[in-house]
Amino acid sequence: MRYQTTSKRVQLLKRAAKEYSWSTEVIGKSSNGVDIFVFRNKPNKSVDICAWSLMHGNEPTGFDALLYLMQSITHQSWAICPIINPDGADLFQRFNSNGVDINRDARELNTLEGLSLSNWVISEVPKLALNLHDQRTCFYPKTGHTPASFSLLAPKGSRQHKTKSQLTAMIYCSWMVDKLKKDYVNSLAKFDDSFYPSAFGEYFQESNIPTITLETGISLDDWSRKRVHLSLGKLLSTLDSEFESSLSSLSFSSYENLPKNANDAQDWICITLKGPVEIRLTETVKDGQYSCYWRVVGPGDLNRKYWLISEANPGLLELVPNQIISNQLALALGGEPVSNLGLFDTR
Repeated sequence: MRYQTTSKRVQLLKRAAKEYSWSTEVIGKSSNGVDIFVFRNKPNKSVDICAWSLMHGNEPTGFDALLYLMQSITHQSWAICPIINPDGADLFQRFNSNGVDINRDARELNTLEGLSLSNWVISEVPKLALNLHDQRTCFYPKTGHTPASFSLLAPKGSRQHKTKSQLTAMIYCSWMVDKLKKDYVNSLAKFDDSFYPSAFGEYFQESNIPTITLETGISLDDWSRKRVHLSLGKLLSTLDSEFESSLSSLSFSSYENLPKNANDAQDWICITLKGPVEIRLTETVKDGQYSCYWRVVGPGDLNRKYWLISEANPGLLELVPNQIISNQLALALGGEPVSNLGLFDTR
C-alpha cells in the first residue's frame, strides 16, 4: 500500500520480526517522540549490511522491500531501519514534522532522526549501506523512452577523487545492474552524481562505509509500484545470497555505462482545442486518508517526454491549473480513471 500510518507499519514490522526471529531495538526518537526501530536478523554478529527507508515519508517502496526481506531466508547479518522518518511517514510528506529534509542533515545533525541514523550506521561499520528511496514519475534514462524504474548511485566520498568506499559501492552497483537488467532492460539509470556534502550518502562514503542510494520509480504498467517493490525485495534477497561473490568481478562497467537520469518527463498530455495540457498524478494524505488523482499542471510540451497521451472531447470546458480530474472527466478526456492506469495508450 502506498500509505499506511506509522503505527500500522510498526505493527507489520514487529509481527514479521517475531515470526522470523529478528530482534527489535529502539535507536532514537523522532521530533514528535515516536520510537525509531532497528531490526536485526543476527543480533550477536557484526553487521554486514545496513539498510534504511522512509527517510522521506512519501517514499514507501523501500519499506515494502525491507518487509519482504524480513520474511525471507537470510544468510548475511542485516540491520535495517525501515522507518527513519516516522513523523513524515505518518503525514506522507518528504520532510520531518519540523519541515526539514533529513537527507540534508548529515553534517549539522539538527534533526533527531538524522542524529539517530548517523549514530546507528557509524557505530555498525557495515560492509555495505543501502539508502532506499522512491523517485518521481518525471525521471527517465536520458537515452530511453520509458520511466526509470530503478536509478542507482554510488555517492561521492570526495569532491576531488573516488574514495575506496565509493569504488566498492560501484562494484555492488554493477552487480545490481546485471541482476536488474533482465527485467528492466531500458528502465535503468544512474542518479544525479553531483556532490552533496550535506547528504548521508556522501557523509557515509566519506566515513569509509560503502554506500548505495537506490531510487525506485514507476513502469508504464506499474504506476502503483507494486511490481518494482517486489523486484527490489528480490534484489535484496539475492544480494544476501550472493554477497560474498558479488565483489568477485571487481568491475564498474555495468554501473558506469548506465545512462544518466533526466527529470523533465510529463505524466499525461491531453490535446485540447487550446493546445496540449499537462496532467500529473498526485498523491495526498489528509486526516489519515490517502488520495490519488489526476491534477492539471498547465500547458503541456510535446517536445518533452510524456508517458500518456489522449485527445479531449471538443465540447469540454477549458482545463485550468490545479483542477482535479474526476474519473468521469478522465474518460471524457480520452483517458481512464486512476485505477485503470495500465489501460492508457503510450507513445
